[in-house]
Amino acid sequence: MIKHYKYRLEEDRKFTIHELATRTFSLQFVDCENGVLTIKKGYAWDGCSPKKVLHLGPFVAVIGTPDGPLRNGKAWTYDASLVHDVLCQYRNDILLTQYQVVRIFERMLTQVEWPAVDWYVAAVERFGPQDFYPYLSTMSNKQ
Repeated sequence: MIKHYKYRLEEDRKFTIHELATRTFSLQFVDCENGVLTIKKGYAWDGCSPKKVLHLGPFVAVIGTPDGPLRNGKAWTYDASLVHDVLCQYRNDILLTQYQVVRIFERMLTQVEWPAVDWYVAAVERFGPQDFYPYLSTMSNKQ
């Protein structure tokens, strides 16, 4: 069965992430050099999760975590959910702590003035991936 994602990048996207300033790596869908994270064309993700999209005849209903209304042609949470998804998917290669990844997500939502930042951050901390590298525990590396 082929997974259908809500979003798929049509072009490379670049983000400056100061937590990655000293990192250089190249992975299947992501490169990083001097703190610039490049997410490659073709990367696909479902936006903020979890959610269930119901198709009810001509209507579509979303139950769960909304991505917000469109701003400049993209959902408010588009970039934050993209970067968070990549950092979680490649967490064993990128080697950031859960705390760092959640703070990046929080910062990106704050930058776009998402009105539910506190709620989303709390949900990501509680229900997002918990299995980051053991020696990079949430409590020991709050940088």
